[in-house]
Amino acid sequence: MDAHTEPTAQPVDRQARILDATLKLLARHGISGVSVRAVAREAEVALGLVNYHYADKTSLIRAVLHRIEEQDVALLAVNASLPPEKQVRLVLRRIAEPQFLTQEYLSLRLQLWALAQAHEDFADINTRAQKKYRSGLAALIRAARPAITRGESNRRAADIDVLQNGLWLTALLGLDQPSIRRCVRRCEEIAFADH
Repeated sequence: MDAHTEPTAQPVDRQARILDATLKLLARHGISGVSVRAVAREAEVALGLVNYHYADKTSLIRAVLHRIEEQDVALLAVNASLPPEKQVRLVLRRIAEPQFLTQEYLSLRLQLWALAQAHEDFADINTRAQKKYRSGLAALIRAARPAITRGESNRRAADIDVLQNGLWLTALLGLDQPSIRRCVRRCEEIAFADH
């Protein structure tokens, strides 16, 4: 190995492949389709490597849920130099971007919601992720509408979260683009209402 090689880059990449493989299996087959062996096969890594990083199926699923939590919070990331109202509009429109309306992604979402019912740890991770998302969204709304109370911005964020999740759930059934646009506009109306 030469001086320019980063020895830690490869394991991180393999671990990401393991999590990606788990997400794909969950989307395609649900929790019953996820096993350490199936993940190793899908990720094209040795079974021992999966076992090295994750003690069992539960710890693997837990890691995947944390990864989704990070992705959900990342949906809130915007350029802080933009006006607050523009920041909120960008965030609200993200959930209707094409990568979030694919059959695979929507199936994955459905599986993740089902997981929250299957295991107490999974439910806790899911609840924390949802609270982080709602809290971040509420902060953005409050910055765009400083006259509303913290409680009101929290209520608006919760209502928007329910609509967004409903959009994803019904998009699995083939929701049409005009309906998606109306849902996003409704989320904007909730966020920017004067009272």
